[in-house]
Amino acid sequence: MMDGQLVLVVVLVILALLYLGRQTLRTWRGEGAGCGGCKRLGSTNTPNTPTKTFIPLEQIQLRRR
Repeated sequence: MMDGQLVLVVVLVILALLYLGRQTLRTWRGEGAGCGGCKRLGSTNTPNTPTKTFIPLEQIQLRRR
């Protein structure tokens, strides 16, 4: 017969595997790839504001060694 600790460990491992499987399926399906916490693609709740991603040329300097 199994100890109580072993049963607990087996249950926790099974739950962890189910969680990882669920997350993997959600990733493959593209679910949950929305903005913030709404989990919807193309939500109209947030304004479409562009963000700066490039460094302005004035801030780029070459250093010579």
